[in-house]
Amino acid sequence: MPGRPGRNRGHGQGVRGFRRDTDLRRWPNTREQRRSILIVTNGNRTEVDYFEALRQENWVTAGKVKPKFEHGDPATIVLRAATIRDESDYDEAWAVCDVDEFDVKSAIASATANDVRLALSAPCFEVWLILHLSERCPGFNDAAQAGSHLKKLLRTWDKKSLRFEDFRAGVEGAVTRAGRLGDPPDANPSSAVWRLVKSLRALRGGRGR
Repeated sequence: MPGRPGRNRGHGQGVRGFRRDTDLRRWPNTREQRRSILIVTNGNRTEVDYFEALRQENWVTAGKVKPKFEHGDPATIVLRAATIRDESDYDEAWAVCDVDEFDVKSAIASATANDVRLALSAPCFEVWLILHLSERCPGFNDAAQAGSHLKKLLRTWDKKSLRFEDFRAGVEGAVTRAGRLGDPPDANPSSAVWRLVKSLRALRGGRGR
């Protein structure tokens, strides 16, 4: 599928021309750029709850942000994101998935071929949440181990009922820390969700201020 103007290709790529300034407080409170962004994930509670809350933050410039749950492995989620984007004419489509036990090579290839931006977390999305709360994050064998570590940091943590206020103050720090860890699936721990957060704030044409 040919790329569309204003889109970047590849899994977890940064916004073209977007400087690595992760201080969200410096970014202007404006919604002048009315981009539409689709976020498709196979995480039916935690990820959807997180992005539903995040999209309401006043630094998000995209005019429309739609988090959506879909069943399937990462490759399936990428294809669903491409289909929904084209049917509904979103400017940008993201697939947010865990590496976990999946072989994500096909998902990465499909994301490139279908102009979908893939934000993986290794081994799981909990790594992204941990980075809101801690300067350091160890490697994990699986999602259960990562969840246990998050529970130690946040005693009230409940995977079935995410409270965004527990993480709001740490978004800026998470962006910085995740950017230093390396890229999934090769790095463990790692999360490319920080690139999605930057895209939510990027101005049309790919330039931040």
